[in-house]
Amino acid sequence: MNYRLLSIADAELAEAARWYETQAPGLGQEFLDEFEAVMDRIMRFPEAWRRIGTRHRRCLLRRFPYAVLYSQSETEITVAGVIDLRRDPQRMEKRRKTT
Repeated sequence: MNYRLLSIADAELAEAARWYETQAPGLGQEFLDEFEAVMDRIMRFPEAWRRIGTRHRRCLLRRFPYAVLYSQSETEITVAGVIDLRRDPQRMEKRRKTT
């Protein structure tokens, strides 16, 4: 199984990595590594995380205050968002409804 990021999720991932890199050298790469680890877990156990609505699930990153919002089909995982949980708490709900 593979995964793909919607363009908005890709932009959120890149923005977060850039921000963390400004906080400390190498931290942006650590964020990206944690994201990849989360995606590995999701691809192995796609139904293991909390359901958000009828199509999406949410998986929290362990070290960073972010969540991956995703849906699955028989052949791929679609990442709809890489959500900063420190921002507007309704952001995930809004994203879920628009993707």
